[in-house]
Amino acid sequence: MKKRVLIPTLVLGTLLTGSLAFAGPYGFGGCGGDGSGRGTGPMNYEQHEDRMDHRLEMMTTVLDLTDDQQAKVEALFNQQWQNHQQQREQMQAARDAMREARFADTFDEADFRAKSAKQAELKTEMMVDRAKLQQQLYAILTPEQQAKAKTLGGLMGGHENGRHGGRGFRF
Repeated sequence: MKKRVLIPTLVLGTLLTGSLAFAGPYGFGGCGGDGSGRGTGPMNYEQHEDRMDHRLEMMTTVLDLTDDQQAKVEALFNQQWQNHQQQREQMQAARDAMREARFADTFDEADFRAKSAKQAELKTEMMVDRAKLQQQLYAILTPEQQAKAKTLGGLMGGHENGRHGGRGFRF
């Protein structure tokens, strides 16, 4: 009788302990140390430089970019960074406005819908800009490099499945 109770109890305890270890700081999942899942804030220019260098290095290695192609890709990454600064600020303001509306003393559905629509519009603009960037990057590549980038689509990692990892070769 004791074995019938003891073994399931041990298994349940192990599972609970393990799940808490993977949950993240303060028992919450996500990237933020404060439990918000929001990370450490907006990326600064040094972080952008590190990410750009890593992407450029990966592209150079995998696609065998020339020095001229590397310079053009780097210029596109920097241009995108500059263009997206205002959009990032607008997205943060839209998220903050939605959060305030969600936790207000009285819920105003029309106001929340308007703020939600604004955030969706901003996300759409960012996705369009990303698609434009990808087209500009493909224009820099030779047909062979383009074919290789498309072939490696499912093998190179990316961010399509949520925030971390998923779809393939990503610029």
